[in-house]
Amino acid sequence: MRIIFTISLLVGWSVFSLHAQYFGQNKPSYDDFDFQLYKTPNFELYHYFKDDEQIEQLARQAEKWYFYHQQVLLDTFHVKSPIIFYSNHADFQQTTAVSSRIDVGTGGVTEGMKRRVVMPVNYTRQQTDHVLGHELVHAFQYHMLTHDEEINLMAINNVPLWMIEGMAEYLSLGSTNSHTALWMRDALINNNFPTLEQMTRSYRYSPYRYGHAFWAFIAYQYGEQYIPRLFKAAARDGYEQAIGDVLMLSDDSLSVIWQNALKDHLLSSSIDSTFSIIGDRIISKKNSGRYNLNPALSPNGKYLVYLSERDLYDIDLFLADAKTGELVSRLYTATSHDEIDALNYLETAGSWSADSRYFAFIAFKQGQATCQIFDVKKKSTVQEITIDDYDEICWPAWSPTDNVIAFSALKEGVSDIVTYNLDDLSVENITNNSFSCIQPTWTNDGRFIYYVSDKNLSNKTDYKNGLNIARISADGDQHYFFPTFNGAKNLNPTTTQHHNEVLFLSNRDGRRNLYLLNTSDGSYKQITQYPTGITGMTDYSPALSTSGDTLLYTMLWNGEYTIYRSSLDQLKQNALPVSDNEYNMSASRIVPYSSIPSQIETNLYFNRQPYSLKADSFFTDEIRNNFKLDYIGNASAGVMTGRFGTGMAGSIEAMFSDILGKNMLYTALSINGEIYDFGGQIAYINQRKRVKVGVALSHIPYRTGTYQYEMDSLADGSTARTLNYLYRRTFEDKLSVFTFIPINKTRRFELGASYAFYNYRIEKIKNINSFSQIYSSEKEKMPAPDGFSTAILDAAFVIDNAKMGLASPVEGKRLRIQMEHYLHKMQMQTLLVDFRRYFFVKPYSIAFRLYHYGRYGKDSDSDRMSELFLGSPWFVRGYEMGNLYGDESVDANTISMNQLIGTRLLVSNIEWRIPFTGPKEIAWFSSNFLFSELALFVDAGVSWNKNSYPVARLTTNNLSQRIPVFSGGLAYRINLFGAMILEPYYGFPFHQNRIKKGEFGINIFAGW
Repeated sequence: MRIIFTISLLVGWSVFSLHAQYFGQNKPSYDDFDFQLYKTPNFELYHYFKDDEQIEQLARQAEKWYFYHQQVLLDTFHVKSPIIFYSNHADFQQTTAVSSRIDVGTGGVTEGMKRRVVMPVNYTRQQTDHVLGHELVHAFQYHMLTHDEEINLMAINNVPLWMIEGMAEYLSLGSTNSHTALWMRDALINNNFPTLEQMTRSYRYSPYRYGHAFWAFIAYQYGEQYIPRLFKAAARDGYEQAIGDVLMLSDDSLSVIWQNALKDHLLSSSIDSTFSIIGDRIISKKNSGRYNLNPALSPNGKYLVYLSERDLYDIDLFLADAKTGELVSRLYTATSHDEIDALNYLETAGSWSADSRYFAFIAFKQGQATCQIFDVKKKSTVQEITIDDYDEICWPAWSPTDNVIAFSALKEGVSDIVTYNLDDLSVENITNNSFSCIQPTWTNDGRFIYYVSDKNLSNKTDYKNGLNIARISADGDQHYFFPTFNGAKNLNPTTTQHHNEVLFLSNRDGRRNLYLLNTSDGSYKQITQYPTGITGMTDYSPALSTSGDTLLYTMLWNGEYTIYRSSLDQLKQNALPVSDNEYNMSASRIVPYSSIPSQIETNLYFNRQPYSLKADSFFTDEIRNNFKLDYIGNASAGVMTGRFGTGMAGSIEAMFSDILGKNMLYTALSINGEIYDFGGQIAYINQRKRVKVGVALSHIPYRTGTYQYEMDSLADGSTARTLNYLYRRTFEDKLSVFTFIPINKTRRFELGASYAFYNYRIEKIKNINSFSQIYSSEKEKMPAPDGFSTAILDAAFVIDNAKMGLASPVEGKRLRIQMEHYLHKMQMQTLLVDFRRYFFVKPYSIAFRLYHYGRYGKDSDSDRMSELFLGSPWFVRGYEMGNLYGDESVDANTISMNQLIGTRLLVSNIEWRIPFTGPKEIAWFSSNFLFSELALFVDAGVSWNKNSYPVARLTTNNLSQRIPVFSGGLAYRINLFGAMILEPYYGFPFHQNRIKKGEFGINIFAGW
């Protein structure tokens, strides 16, 4: 009796697929940047600026920060450290130097192996200078770890994020920063100040703000010499042990001392205990999310557009009733407008047309910052504005009288106010000066534009970081700068219904309050007296919007951003005249002045410059594309054991690239079993152009398993049926050429051609005891099919705009259509269609999948190719255990494994996904570090081949008929810190019109 049933078991050697991931969003390179190399004593600056003065200024800033950080961290670069500059954020998002996608909120990235700093220039020199100083701290951190004999680069994983980012903030900002002080006051007033353990475990506490305050306290209490000592100790032993060894305290004790010191310093004013919030809370966590940002009030006062993560997994654009805050609709989501690469949400707001019909907002699309004109009534985009003469545009301001929009426009590191006429498409630069010009807003009569300038209106050195209000006429002829509060950040100018009044936000008193400027007499009034403040995510984020007598503003309260509505008359009742026109720096301090000298504060206050730089130490050089190590991982070695015996197990992979990431080289080695199960791959990919091209050479072993019954002859002449197991190894040696063409973030084409040679090895394990355990060591080599070679052409189209939840997608869609054509010695074509749709019903989601894979053609059923197993837990769960199978031709209550084996599969799945542990806003059980979900599932599928056919029936006793099989049950997906998704499940198979006993199983993939 030959084969009664068969099981196909992929044991597995998986390699990194460079030319295409199965799903996943793209990182398109729309432009080919012509980089140049500019060298300084300690840095290699890669850039494509046309203005030599711009790169020289950036070079001197880099050397300045090196001079500052070296004095505190006591570390020296022996090899020049690379810095890659982009002229705007849209270009920065396309960088090939960093493989991961760049978020809009990412100001810069520092990579560890090469210590590359990658960043764009910003709209103000202050922002660019701060980001550069911040990122170079990370470069020092990586250098200190790699050049310490007791630790290495991987030790960075021992250091919590708040120590890493907070240290970069403190060394680049010092102890004087009103934004961090604002966050600390908020936490202290609301009794929500975290311990160091809470900061480490919870996503709720900003690692930048709380980490900044922590290191400021360490410098104040112990001195800046403790900063590198504590950092290195944390890298060696973790932060708890480091605090004990270096400071002789427990982390709990240090948390208490730190909190008390900040409370005594920051809450000493009577303002912090006597204030009241003016206005009605219309958008808050109760009816939206924790972060409700950038309000824009329509001119008729009826509607409000704002940004929020109210739908939990992304920041989207919402339209609400301006009086009640009731949601009207979602204007933009990443799934509904997936032709857009990203929404610019951090430091720019949208603007309404005068008739309250259209809304303009900034989005990144096809490698450019574009202004999308959205018809609120029709809920569709009607126009798209790009200004090719500038690197980037932001902060649109629609004229109340004309069809003209003003922007802050960036070019070669300098920002100006430009106007764009929607009727004749003309562009005019109305400021055209060397100062930073941001945040335009029109007067009600359309004659003037107020904006923010970094022009220093004082001769005092410490006012170099100030930002002041300026006014310019629409034609650019009349220009005036208001000496607002010298040295303070005076931002977000907003005009009122009175032509001589301008509202703005200022940190002049160390907080962030609302002020009123009377342009007729030059007088100032303080409108609010809040201890935390009116603010967005950053100092530069928009937080005000007016229409008539109505003002909307965003306030930080208890770690959340809430939008308030108030009348201007009500606010003015509490207005206080301001006679002091100076910035009180001491009130912006996070910690008190210390008797311990501060090298950081001395450098920052006096803007000290390196003294040993020579003119000829700055020069242009040729770029050399040398490969250096980017990444090494999955390094392991050992012994594996299981029901099929013991063997070797191990792997290692490494990635190399040139300094700009234009050329990449990937290598991998792996073994999982015997010496025959050794595999490897080497691949090269060129990312210089939008169309990525690569070549790969690989040797990959695949293992499949086959159970079979055989009739053996006994010595007495009788026969007995024995159960054997056949190991089948398929060895694939392949040379591939491939390309992938990203259309945008969510769509791509993939093309490839390869030549492969296949050969086989088959072994029989004899007289095994059961399907679930194999104890026999009798092994016999069996005849195997002849090897063959073939050429393959493949093509695919992929769509993926899905939003990822805790352990699986929750909203959007995924589609992959893929075809392969075998050219010779194997007359076969394959077709793959995988469609997935996700429906978000806060906080749950409904997921649906329809999957087909089939081999077609003369050789589709050749024994040279292993058949497919429908009972894989990736397809239909609950069928992988061999002991549930029988022979349907003998027992109509059971089913043979023939029903699940074939060369063509059709699968359908549906799940109800429930957030189980995670953020308390969405999950059944709150957890700051364990993210998991439950999934109630129903799986269905059918398989067939040339010798069988599917039938629309629930029962059969015919081996040639293939009926659909089903299962239902419960799955539990655990997100293991983003490294792996583990899915144990319990499924009840349903076939032959009967529900069978439940089966446990496990998946090690993210939910489909």
